[in-house]
Parts: sequence; structure tokens; C-alpha cells
Amino acid sequence: MAARGTGAARLAVMIEPLPTAGARAVARPWTLPAAVGLVSVEALVEALAVAGRSSLTPGLRVGLVLCVALKWLFAWRVVHLSAGAALGLLLLEGTTLVAALGAVDTPTPVRLALAASAATVLGLLSASLHAFPSPTLPRG
Repeated sequence: MAARGTGAARLAVMIEPLPTAGARAVARPWTLPAAVGLVSVEALVEALAVAGRSSLTPGLRVGLVLCVALKWLFAWRVVHLSAGAALGLLLLEGTTLVAALGAVDTPTPVRLALAASAATVLGLLSASLHAFPSPTLPRG
């Protein structure tokens, strides 16, 4: 197998900046800020509900609130068209949907509201995926 160049030249190719979303002529869809706003409010309500549960130990409450706080982090990155954050948010919202439908000890209206919110975010975010930059794979 022949060498394709020096290590420094290969490294320079590997770390060259990726194309930004501004390089594409795709307008930001209205569904993206709607999804981010809805997931932000949903995460706030979830964090307050978890923090107020006295049946959980303090350490578990803190851990769960930090897990819910990942939604805010991913939502912030989704605004900047980060495809990884969009995937993370899709996974978290899918988990929220399953958890809402499986939480049999919670009153039905609360479960349905959380499930509807998560399903709406999933739909809005899925409708926004075309605005995210396509990944570029390394050649060679």
C-alpha cells in the first residue's frame, strides 16, 4: 500500500473546516424555532415536576433534572443547525414519548399532554431536517 502523502498533509485535509449552513441556499423553516420553543417549555415543566417529587431521593432528582436539561442543550445547538443535536433531541423526545405512555402511575391527562408535546416536537423537528447541512465524509 503506497503512502498518499505526509502525515501533516493528511492531517490538514482531515481538519479543514466543514461547509457551514450559510453555504447552502436553504431558508430556516418556521418549524425549527417552533420545535425549539416547545421543547424548551416542555423541559422546564418536566424539570419542575421532577424536582418537586418528594418520593425520589435528592441525588436521583438532581440526576433526572440534569438528563432533562440535555434537552435545552440540544435545543440550543439545533438553532445553530447542528445535525448531532437534532439527532440527540429526536432520541430524547422519542424517549419522552415512550415514558409518557408508560407512566401508569401518573394521571392520564398529564400523560397525554406530555405525549402530545413530545409527538409535536418530533413532527416539527422532522419537518425541519432538510435545513440541516449534509455531512461530508472523508475521502480516502
